[in-house]
This record gives sequence, structure tokens and C-alpha cells, in this order.
Amino acid sequence: MIEAYLRANKMFVDKHELEMERVFSSYLEMDLSEVEPCVLGPKRPHDRVPLKEMKSDWHACLDNEVGFKGYAVPKEQQGKVVKFDFHGRPAEIKHGSVVLAAICSSTNTSNPSVMIGAGLVAKKAYELGLEVKPWVKTSLTPGSVVAIEYLKHSGLQDYLN
Repeated sequence: MIEAYLRANKMFVDKHELEMERVFSSYLEMDLSEVEPCVLGPKRPHDRVPLKEMKSDWHACLDNEVGFKGYAVPKEQQGKVVKFDFHGRPAEIKHGSVVLAAICSSTNTSNPSVMIGAGLVAKKAYELGLEVKPWVKTSLTPGSVVAIEYLKHSGLQDYLN
């Protein structure tokens, strides 16, 4: 029944058929030169900060009053480094240190290219000898079995472990 509906509305694509001309009710045009990399946060995952503004945004967040984009860290405390032992190894962290690195399901189920991109970055980091600090918690939470399968199939899963 579903296939019949999709075929009747010319929404079913059979890889064995020649590519048909598709007709859409609307089109979206996008200038890719206007797309810029960004990061999420620092407090809420839906807050977007352009990568080129991240450093200044972070410093402003340290200064601002506690709230949406503020931590109210006194100036004299902003450069403070805390030294500690982690499983017998010396370690240190400061404001802005990465202590949690996560790839979550909201990204990877509907956009496999992002997960493949993450796997390629992880592979390159491995090839360059880069390592995650032992006190950084890493987390990969695929949103579906499909995401796991395309990482395994591409040979990139091991680099994300």
C-alpha cells in the first residue's frame, strides 16, 4: 500500500529505473560561501557561536554576570590552573579546558555525512599521533543502529572508540 501511494505520487525511487525529472513545489537556494563553521554552547546545546567569534565570546562569558551567557568569574581567577593527579599521572585544568567531548544522536541520525566527517577527523588525529587526555570523558551516542553500521562499514568506528 505504501509503495503504491509513493509510486502514484512519483515519490518512489527505484534504482533500476532511469532517473526521472523531479518536479518540486518549491526550491531553496543557498549561497554556500555564506555558511560558516560554528560551535554550540557554552551552556545550552542550541546556542550557536560562529567559530571565528568563539574566543572572544568565551572571554565575555567569563566576565558576564551569571545567566544565559555568563559565569561571573572574577578577573583574578580567570587564569587559575588547578593541578591534580589522575590515576597517578600529573594533570591540570583551567577555565575553558575540555573535559567532556560528545557526539550525540541529535546530529548523526538524520545527517550521516556529519558522522562520517567526525570519523575522518578522528582518523586523521590518530594518524598524527594526537590523543585524548585521560581525564576527558568521551561519548559517542549514535541515534540509531544505522549510524553504527555506516561507521563500521566505512572503517571509521575504531577511530571514534
